[in-house]
Parts: sequence; structure tokens; C-alpha cells
Amino acid sequence: SMPLMKTFALLLLITFSSTLCNAQTNSELKAQAYARYEKADKAMNTAYKALLSSLNEVGQKRLKISQRAWITFRDAQADFDCHHFDGGSFEGLERIGSLDQLTQARTKRLLADYKRFKEIFE
Repeated sequence: SMPLMKTFALLLLITFSSTLCNAQTNSELKAQAYARYEKADKAMNTAYKALLSSLNEVGQKRLKISQRAWITFRDAQADFDCHHFDGGSFEGLERIGSLDQLTQARTKRLLADYKRFKEIFE
């Protein structure tokens, strides 16, 4: 049932958070998670710019369309990932963690594309 799943998820998160972070406050955890996400976002933007600069005009146009669509997807997925904490104190922490994970995955894809297209056009 849904209340049981929420309780179980919350217990897991509390146990994990207190073990990992020595019972830091939610706001401290959020600040740390946001700092990790900002770092991931900067890395993604660096990879995006490198890829963009290596492409021809058609590739650049299509990458921009892809990136805009990915940002819409990222935000929707992060909203979904934290829905089970809707309105709760852990919703923001869960959302930031999702943004971080999705952004790191996107960075890997952008770097793989950069390598692939660089080899093709060299």
C-alpha cells in the first residue's frame, strides 16, 4: 500500500542519511546535494560547449533542440522521482539528487558524442 511504501522509503532515507552524514540537518544535506549538482551542471555545460563547437551548422542546430528537450525531460523526471515525498521535508533533497544523477548521465552522453563526432570529422 502507498502509506506503507512511503514509510519504508522514509525509513531507508533516514537510516542512509544519518549513517552517511552523521545526522546532519535536512538543510545541510540539501546544501551539500545542491553543491554536488552545481558541479555536475558545470561539467555538463563544459561538455555541451565542447561538443557544440565541434559540430557543423546542422549538428549544432540539432544538438540545441536535443538539449532543450533534455532539460524539459530532466525537470519532469526529477519531479516524478520525488513525488513520493510530495510536500514533505525530503522532497527537495530527493529532487536535487535526481537532477544530479540525470545531469551526470547527460554529461557522459555528451562526452561520448564529442568523442564520436570528433573521430568522424578528423
